[in-house]
Amino acid sequence: MKTWRVVSVILGMWMATVLAIAAPKPAGEPAPKYDKGAEAVFKGTVDEVKDRQCPMSGGMGSHLILKLADGGTIEVHLALTKFVNRYELEFKKGDVLEVTGVKVKFEGVDTIFARKIKRGSDEFLFRDNDGKPLW
Repeated sequence: MKTWRVVSVILGMWMATVLAIAAPKPAGEPAPKYDKGAEAVFKGTVDEVKDRQCPMSGGMGSHLILKLADGGTIEVHLALTKFVNRYELEFKKGDVLEVTGVKVKFEGVDTIFARKIKRGSDEFLFRDNDGKPLW
């Protein structure tokens, strides 16, 4: 009889642990919105190009680290990686860019949502004129 109680207690603790792990996690900070009124142009040089899991786009996203004229850097959110790859958009370290977008603070860090990027005579669009993602 005691064995069944011990087994029941262990089984109950195991199930509680499994349910706690499987429970949905509370959402983090909500993603900032694209504010067309706050749009600005940022000029700099590509310091790094990276694809990573992005809480902003909700999937694997393409990002640039842009080195600004003052020596500081800022991350630029482009689009989902599959969108960037589909159109064969390629940025390299050292590219001189003009980024039109909105600077926002997300998770305590300044970042830019790119609407368009100019590199020389090339122009790449990531959002429409109202800031809605094209991907």
